[in-house]
Amino acid sequence: MVADYYGQYSGQIKNLLTTVLEPVERVANVPFDLHNWYLSASTEQTEIHNELLQLRSENLLLRNRLTQFETTQHELERLQRLLGTTGRMGQYDLQIASVTQFSITPLTEYKTLNRGAINGVRLQQPVVDANGIVGQISHVTPFKSRVLLVSDPNHQLSVRNLRTGKRGILTGMGQGMTQLHFMSTTSSVRVDDILVSSGLDELFPAGYPVAQVTRVQHYPGDSYLTIEAKPLANLYHSYEVLIIERQTP
Repeated sequence: MVADYYGQYSGQIKNLLTTVLEPVERVANVPFDLHNWYLSASTEQTEIHNELLQLRSENLLLRNRLTQFETTQHELERLQRLLGTTGRMGQYDLQIASVTQFSITPLTEYKTLNRGAINGVRLQQPVVDANGIVGQISHVTPFKSRVLLVSDPNHQLSVRNLRTGKRGILTGMGQGMTQLHFMSTTSSVRVDDILVSSGLDELFPAGYPVAQVTRVQHYPGDSYLTIEAKPLANLYHSYEVLIIERQTP
C-alpha cells in the first residue's frame, strides 16, 4: 500500500513537472527551430537564385542566337540585292568583294577591298553596289585593292541624263558629292534628274545608275550650268561591292 501511495504521488509530481517544464522546453527549442527554419529557407532561396541564374543565362543565349539569326538574314538580303544587279550586266563577269577600310579626306576618297591581284583584280575595273556605281580600281596589291570613289576629286565618268539623253562629264567634288560639267545654259536639267553611265568611256557598263541631280545653278556670264549631284551608290556605308570585268569573247 505504501508503494502504491508513493508511486501514485510520484506520478502526479512527474505530470506536474512535465506540465510546468513544457513551456521551458518550447523556449529552449526555439533556437534550434529557428536554425532549422533558416537552413531550410536558405536552401530554398539558393535553389531559387540558381534557377533564376539559369533562366537568365538561357534567355541571354536565346537572345544572342536570335540576334545572330537576324544578322545573318540581313546579310543574305543585302547580298541578294547586290547580286540582283547581275541582270543589268549580261556581258560582264562579277566578283564580290568586302570593304576592309574607308578613307575620306578633303583630298581623296577611297575604299580598300579584300580582293587583289591573286583574285584577278586589275587597275580601272569598275566597282558597283546594289544602288549604283561606286568607283574604279585605282591601286592593286597581291591581296588587296583600292577603289577610287566617284566622289573623289580625281575621278571622272561619262554620264547621260536619263530623262533627256544629254551627255556630260561627272567629276567628284569630295564630301560624297559630284559635279556635272559641260551642260550648256540651254540644256534641260532639273533637280532629281537621274544620271546613268553612258558607256562612251568603254570602262563603265552603259545605263548603270550613277547620281541624282540635287542643285542646278546658272551664274551670269557662264556658258555652262553649275550642276551638283549625289551619288546613288552607298559610298560610305556599304560593306560588299561588285568588281566588274568584261567577258572575253
